[in-house]
Amino acid sequence: MLLDAAIERFRTHLAHERALSPRTVEAYASDLASLASFLAERGHDRVAAAKVDATMLRAYLAAQVTRGLSGRSMMRRVSALRSFFRFLEQRGAIETDPTLHLAQRVARRSVPTIVSEERLQHMMEIPDVTTAMGARDRALLEFLYGTGVRLGELVALNVGDFLPLGDRVIVHGKGSKKRVVPFAGRARESMLAYWGERFALVNPADASLKVQMRAPAFAGRMQAGREARISRRTVQRVVARHLRRVASLTKASPHVLRHAFATHMLDHGADLRAVQELLGHESLSTTQVYTHVSVEHLRKVYKKAHPRA
Repeated sequence: MLLDAAIERFRTHLAHERALSPRTVEAYASDLASLASFLAERGHDRVAAAKVDATMLRAYLAAQVTRGLSGRSMMRRVSALRSFFRFLEQRGAIETDPTLHLAQRVARRSVPTIVSEERLQHMMEIPDVTTAMGARDRALLEFLYGTGVRLGELVALNVGDFLPLGDRVIVHGKGSKKRVVPFAGRARESMLAYWGERFALVNPADASLKVQMRAPAFAGRMQAGREARISRRTVQRVVARHLRRVASLTKASPHVLRHAFATHMLDHGADLRAVQELLGHESLSTTQVYTHVSVEHLRKVYKKAHPRA
């Protein structure tokens, strides 16, 4: 089987058998297409998947490093290669998985940037909740920090995903997997205030909200007389605008609030497994990056507070 055909077969597997999101499928396909292009440029055009060996893969990864790819991007490249060749081996398309001879890690996972609780509290006070847009922005910020959901998960939410009068929300995560996330406190208050303004409800927590169950939880601009779902780009702009008013960040993205959610939970004594479930991580090792941040926080507190530290 030619490499290009194998990549297309893998793409179909990811989309239909594993039911990954279109964004994730395209990310994997893009990484593998870059491998095919690299090999074609070096005289391996129309190469068979079974002919790709560890030497070719090492040369490809070395070229990516030379291009200046970040450690996170390099880890994603290796992950794509491993998944792809493991799939081909399981299907009998190749005899030996060439990624078995690659280094286990090509870079250390970076420690996430964390904004302090005090700065986030100040940020939440910035939106003018007397306006429709301000009420939406406050709800959006409170919900991201209060639940730790991903950007794509927030955008996909409907009003009906919030359990009746609830303190929980059904989140549609990666690979079409669902999880139930607690929804309370300031996040719930700001969401109900936003819906009350948006749907002109006297009491947004009562049964009158049921008629809006199929409406997007967060609305964008009107299109053809109807509310459109908020776009990823709009959420990114809202978060960046408010985060940069309280913290100096190179990348002020919605993921910063997810990082803060996880780290602040651990700082206040949450169980690592519980945080893993809340974040929707398949592997505990993915969540463990936040323990490093929390330990560093404790170390600083100790050195500052202990008289003989």
